Amino acid sequence: MKKIYIGIVFTVVASLFLIGWALDQVVDTDMEEGAPGEFNLYQKVLIGMARQLDVVALEQLSAETLKLAERYQLAVNLEQSANLALPPELASELERNSMLALQSETQTYFLYRLGSHPDYLLQLSLPAEKNSGKYMDFVLTVTLYLGITLAMIIWLVPLTRRLSLLNKVAAKFGQGNLDTRIKPSRLSYITGLEQSFNRMAAQIEKLVADNKLLAGSLSHDLRTPVSCLRFGIEAALDAEDAEQQEKYLIRVEDELTRMELMLEAFLEFASMERQGIMLKPGKHEINSLLKGLLNEMKPLAEKRSVIFKQVLSKQPIHITIDHHWYYRAMMNLISNALDYSTESILVEVVLEEGLVKVRIHDDGPGVPIEQQHLIFDAFVTMDETRNRQSTNFGLGLAIVQRVIEWHGGKVRVTDSDALGGACFEVLVPLDSPLTDIKTV
Repeated sequence: MKKIYIGIVFTVVASLFLIGWALDQVVDTDMEEGAPGEFNLYQKVLIGMARQLDVVALEQLSAETLKLAERYQLAVNLEQSANLALPPELASELERNSMLALQSETQTYFLYRLGSHPDYLLQLSLPAEKNSGKYMDFVLTVTLYLGITLAMIIWLVPLTRRLSLLNKVAAKFGQGNLDTRIKPSRLSYITGLEQSFNRMAAQIEKLVADNKLLAGSLSHDLRTPVSCLRFGIEAALDAEDAEQQEKYLIRVEDELTRMELMLEAFLEFASMERQGIMLKPGKHEINSLLKGLLNEMKPLAEKRSVIFKQVLSKQPIHITIDHHWYYRAMMNLISNALDYSTESILVEVVLEEGLVKVRIHDDGPGVPIEQQHLIFDAFVTMDETRNRQSTNFGLGLAIVQRVIEWHGGKVRVTDSDALGGACFEVLVPLDSPLTDIKTV
């Protein structure tokens, strides 16, 4: 909006200045071509009359003045100096130059002191100006307003076009074309509004896609447990002995537990966008955070005969993050590494080019190159041995990607040069965008 305000003020001020300057040039040129030449002519005529009257006797002065007026068809008359009240400044100028030009609202006239008759002044009244002056003022005023209006129209055309385009794109988006976006333009005054609309549209499209994917996956994954529940309940009801009935009921309980875990995972993922606007950023030291996480997960690693190795940065690295969600993302990555490691996991922390890089290496089978771009999609799992007892629903890495995106970073997977398995690398800028939200 600041750009619009600046544009309006600049357009109005610039148009006033430029149009006013152009009109002044026109008026000045017209006056230079007309008025000065006309005034000089009247002054010369007046001086010539005064010289003729200088040789006339006092008693014939009035009669000769009337004759000159009739001869030249000019408004010339005699005035006594004593009858003319002039301010001291004008009186002094008349005394010095013998001529004085005066102008009233309706008339312009010259006064000339007669050299032989110093008590008398010869007054020449110029013909009244025609209404061309008033007409010219009107034309100039209308030209000024029309010029400003034209300048504003020229300035507003790009704005109205972009607003019209925004309206059309919003209408298409409302009709279900969720991939509709506004193409950026350097001439746009509402770049911020357009970018906000595109971000909003992208988030809505992503939410709708996630909801469709969630609904499809949920309906698919619930179908089998529900069928198993129905079969188990029917089998328990038909069982003849208590031992057989208890066996079927245990299976029913396992299916209910798995359904409960599945629903919790799905609902948590569905609420991720809402969680993304409720972050609580704060300054945290990455080395200490990862050390605490590895110590917490060490018993699980020992149970699976896996050793944690650490190569942390020599200097402390403080970064603005949401502790809960960043910690959760790192836990998901290390848990994923534990699922596929056989002997060891290596955690590295480096600071390069303003990016805090956390690399988690494992010595497992790795991720095939053709699947590396799919592994962070929701409900995608590379575990070909997944069965109904598995609690891996393909959401852990999708949650990691979403959390890292909140922090203005990205996550990727490559082959590990250190351990030969997979290497998950998390890159978050040291100048995190969460810094502008709030720090606690």
